[in-house]
Amino acid sequence: MSHPHLLLFTVERIVCALPLSEVRQVVGMVALQPGQKGAPATLNLHGRHIPVYSARILLGLPDRSPLSTDSLVIVRRCAALRVDRVKGVQESPVPLPAPSPPGVLLTEDGTVLIHDLAALLAGGGEGVPLPPAAPAGAEVEAPPFDLERAGRLLQNRARALAQPEEEPHEAALSEILTFRLASREYAVETRYVREVFIIREITPVPGVPDFIAGICAVRGEIISVVDLRRVFSIPEEGLTDLNRVIVLTDGTMTFGILADYITDIGTTPTGDLSPVDPGSTPIGERYLLGVAEGSRFVLDAAAILADRGLVISEAGK
Repeated sequence: MSHPHLLLFTVERIVCALPLSEVRQVVGMVALQPGQKGAPATLNLHGRHIPVYSARILLGLPDRSPLSTDSLVIVRRCAALRVDRVKGVQESPVPLPAPSPPGVLLTEDGTVLIHDLAALLAGGGEGVPLPPAAPAGAEVEAPPFDLERAGRLLQNRARALAQPEEEPHEAALSEILTFRLASREYAVETRYVREVFIIREITPVPGVPDFIAGICAVRGEIISVVDLRRVFSIPEEGLTDLNRVIVLTDGTMTFGILADYITDIGTTPTGDLSPVDPGSTPIGERYLLGVAEGSRFVLDAAAILADRGLVISEAGK
C-alpha cells in the first residue's frame, strides 16, 4: 500500500511533518501584522489576510520572535504555519490515521507527524506527543546579524507576497523542489522525487566513475548516490555540505543525488520557464527544462534518470 508524501520541517530541532496534500506553498519569512486581542498574527497573501500560527506554540514549546531564516508553510485551509526550516519531501513511513484529537502522532523515528491540522489548531497544542529533548550541542538558531537589514528583507518579502495574483492561464503548473548545490540553486519536479533525507552513511564503491559518491541503504533498498557536480563538471565554489540526498525515481530507475540543502518547494508555470542563456551553466541543454525566476535551473529529471551513462553495470563500467 502506498503511503502519502510528507513535507518535513524542523521546530526547535524537532523534525515534524505535514501531509504534502495539505500544503499550498512554502515561502520565506515575511513581516507579519500583529493579531488583535490574542489572535494570531496575519500575513497579506495576494490581498487576503490569513492567520499565521507559530508551530512552536502549537507543539507546546516556548515561542520566540520570527527570524528571517524561518519559513512559512501555507496550507490549503488558508492559514500558515511558522516553522524554523523546511527539510524536504519524503514518503510517510506509516499510513495516516483517521482524523482525531490532538491531530498529531509520534512515529518510531521520532518525527512529529501532524496528520490532522484542523484538530491540532482546535486543540491549541493540548496532548501533543513530543520526542525526548534534543541532545546538548544540537543546532541552535541564531538571531540575524543585522537586525535592521533583516527587517527590511521581511518587509520587502511581505510587499511581494501581498501583490495580486496574476490571472490564471492555460499553462500547466509543475510542483518543484529547489535545492542548493555548489552555491547555485537547482530544482526538480516533485513527481520524480521519492524522498529527501540527511546522509548518515555512504559506502564508497571501488572502481566506479568519480560521479558515483557511493551507495547507501534506504528503507532496506540499496541505491547509488550521484554527485551532479562531477556529472556536469559544475565548478565547486565556496563551502559545501552535501549532506542531503534527493532520491529520484521514474518507476524504473532510482538513485539519489547529493545536495547542500533544500531551499523551497512550490509551483511554477511550465510555460513561464525561461530559456537557458549559453554559457550560464555547464549542464547540457538536454538535461534542463529551463530557468525559473531568473536564476533557478530546473533540471529535466526524466532525462537524467533515462541517461544510461549514469547506470553502473556489474563490471563497474
